[in-house]
Parts: sequence; C-alpha cells; structure tokens
Amino acid sequence: MKNNIVIFLYLLCAWLCMGSSCKKKEMSDQAPKNYFTCKINGVEYKPSGYDGTPNYYIHIDTSYRDGTISVNTYNSSNNNLNYSFGFGSDSVKNVGKFYLKRAGRHRMDYTSYNLNCQYFSDDSDVEILSGSFTFDTYDLENFIFSGQFEALMAKTDGCDTLRITEGKFYYHQ
Repeated sequence: MKNNIVIFLYLLCAWLCMGSSCKKKEMSDQAPKNYFTCKINGVEYKPSGYDGTPNYYIHIDTSYRDGTISVNTYNSSNNNLNYSFGFGSDSVKNVGKFYLKRAGRHRMDYTSYNLNCQYFSDDSDVEILSGSFTFDTYDLENFIFSGQFEALMAKTDGCDTLRITEGKFYYHQ
C-alpha cells in the first residue's frame, strides 16, 4: 500500500509538472516587428522607400525642453519623395493621450509632395477639426514605443480636408 501511495504521488507530481512551469516555454514572447500604418483619406499609408535615412524612426531628447519626441515617416518610390508624415511634442515623458492645438506643444505634419499640400498643425492656414496621438507604451530603457493617432484637418488654400484614421504604431530599436 505504501508503494502505491509513493507511485501515485510521483505520477501526480509528474503530471502537474507537465502542465505547468516544468514545461519548456515556447519562443512566443518575442517582440512584434516595427510597424506604422494608417489610412489617409481612406487610402492605406505605410512608410516605404529609402533616401539614405530610415523611412520610419523615433527621435527622443529627454534633456531638451520638457522631453521631446518625434515619430517620423516618409514614403518614396523611384527616388521621388511622395509623402512625409509625423507627429510629436516637446512635453511628453510618459504614456497618455495628447491633443493637437494650433498653438499647443503637440504637433502633426503631413505633406503630399505629389499634390503640393502640407498640413502642419501650427500653420495659420490649417484648421484642426480634431486630432490626437496616444502613447500606450513609452519605455526609454528598452526604447519601445507604441500607440495610436488620428486627425482631421482642413486648409484654406484649396487642398482637400485631411482625414487620418486607424493610425497605429510600434517601434523597438
């Protein structure tokens, strides 16, 4: 009887180990690949091309002003710059949602070189109908950043209203 209890306990421990922490972990904890995507007036936008610099990068300077951050992208083909798009602030040091205002510290810039239209949230000919960007991850130690963004801006110079929707980004250097 004593041997049966020992065998039962051994089998129970072996069974518990197989289903829990004794099992080898799979490599599913890998970080996702960098991405930046959105729709601009209903058309998918992704950084592409190469002009000697990365087509998607994040720049941070924690010592300037109240902590500057900029998310920068461009799209080019056949050595021609088609679009550039970015957003940032001179006062972001943590996660949160940041709203665009003309005279505010949080800014967004979109340029269509093909249409010769630039929407810079600070310009007097741009009306910000709505706009924001959110940092869900702001990790300076591991240089990981992620979040969402959107905007609706109009211009007085004949360019179409700019609708940026479904904006998402992830960056790990």
